[in-house]
Amino acid sequence: MIDFKPGYFVLLFLYTCLAFAGCKDAWKDHTEINIERLDRTLFEQISNDANLSTFTSYVVKTGYDAVLKSSKSFTVWAPSNEALKSIDPTVVNDTAALKRLVGNYIANQSYFTTAPKPSLVIRMLNGKNTIFTKTTFEEANINQADVYVKNGVLHTINAASMPKANAWEFLQSLSTASLQKDFIKSQEQEEVDTSKGVLLYKDPVTTKGVYQEGTTFKVIRNRYFQRISNISSEDSLMTYIILNNTAFTAEQNKLAAYNKHANALYADTLTKWSVVRDLVVNKVYGLNELPDSLTTVTGVKIHLDKSAIVETRLLSNGIAYVVNNIGYKLMENKIPTVVIQGEMPDSLRVPANPLARIKNDPQGKRFTDLQTGSITSSPNPLYYYRYKSTVHSVKYEVYWRAINDILVAPISMKVDFNTSRSFGSVLFPLATVGYRSVPSIIGLAQGSDAYRDAYKEVYLGTYTADTYGTLYTFLASSLAASSTAPTALSLDYIKLKPVN
Repeated sequence: MIDFKPGYFVLLFLYTCLAFAGCKDAWKDHTEINIERLDRTLFEQISNDANLSTFTSYVVKTGYDAVLKSSKSFTVWAPSNEALKSIDPTVVNDTAALKRLVGNYIANQSYFTTAPKPSLVIRMLNGKNTIFTKTTFEEANINQADVYVKNGVLHTINAASMPKANAWEFLQSLSTASLQKDFIKSQEQEEVDTSKGVLLYKDPVTTKGVYQEGTTFKVIRNRYFQRISNISSEDSLMTYIILNNTAFTAEQNKLAAYNKHANALYADTLTKWSVVRDLVVNKVYGLNELPDSLTTVTGVKIHLDKSAIVETRLLSNGIAYVVNNIGYKLMENKIPTVVIQGEMPDSLRVPANPLARIKNDPQGKRFTDLQTGSITSSPNPLYYYRYKSTVHSVKYEVYWRAINDILVAPISMKVDFNTSRSFGSVLFPLATVGYRSVPSIIGLAQGSDAYRDAYKEVYLGTYTADTYGTLYTFLASSLAASSTAPTALSLDYIKLKPVN
């Protein structure tokens, strides 16, 4: 048996207390929250850092010090004094420009470096978008990260980050003259914004609203932004294609033949609109990410050859490529096929209300057509369906799909075109003139070749549109005054396919 003396226990107790005290101090150092820093605002934290004194002076000069003292939460990416040496003095001396610059480093809410996975696009107080990763802010590296204070988070960066232009700002800033910019600029128009107007009454002659004075205001709107894409918006990201003047002129010369019009000025506008219409892609593609085919917001597929790119610019709303050439399939994309759906007539003349039918073809695909039952009278002009569409000045191959499950006998119909809405005035028949017979499928076995063939589209002939504009297509019955055999009208679609 070991005999422990009383002094031993006293020494053991003292050593234990000393060891516990040491551990307690170490743990306290490890876990203690910096209470002093949590009492500071972002402005106080920044202004207490000598390495951020230049940025502090800019914050004060632009009035952002009041923002960074407020109770709201913000994130600041503060550039060091060394980083701000590269800023152009003209920016520093221009209060508006300096405010845009300082606002480019401040965002609402708190963003720690754990948030990007792997990156975040963040809206800054100047309205611009920036890219934040775990280690970078735009092109700058983060030297000190995640400094948490009373009203947000501070990161210190090693390079200045100038506000990036959006697609429209970049297009307007090009140092050389730009035909693309000039045309899009020409689409601006002054309008009266009545969204908050107080309506007093409607003019009985013009039917236009008359509003209380002072409740409406004039605004400038751009047709291109409204109809194609608002390339000035910071709310969407895009790949924007800019044609240099050589490429723009080449496209204009190519497309002029398909936009002919009696009014030369209108034809010129149509052609230029066709040039600029298909240049916006609703996705950002870096240079090394460009696919073989890009689908634009208009649905047109284009091809960008990397060798044709003369400048690349990162934007606040995406990326822009200035190119000297652009590729696409003219007749499949730029000059579209016109498909006229049978169940959507612009007007009609039939003996009774036609019936829109939802059916399945032999492959099980659902479609809707329009049919009129047995026609036994002979009006003047003939019974017809009329359709309104827009065509380019080009030659079209014309097809239809029409299903005769109405009569046992074949039905006979024809397609005519007119630039006037009146049937029987100045009609432009197909190059292959005459009525076409649509055989009946009544009594045919559904799996037979004859049954399947009846659902195939049929080539009718060609039609050449002399000018761009509205075209009225008429599907007419064949019942003449001397005929006694009944007929009918039936149409799934008419297709006008452009050809060279």
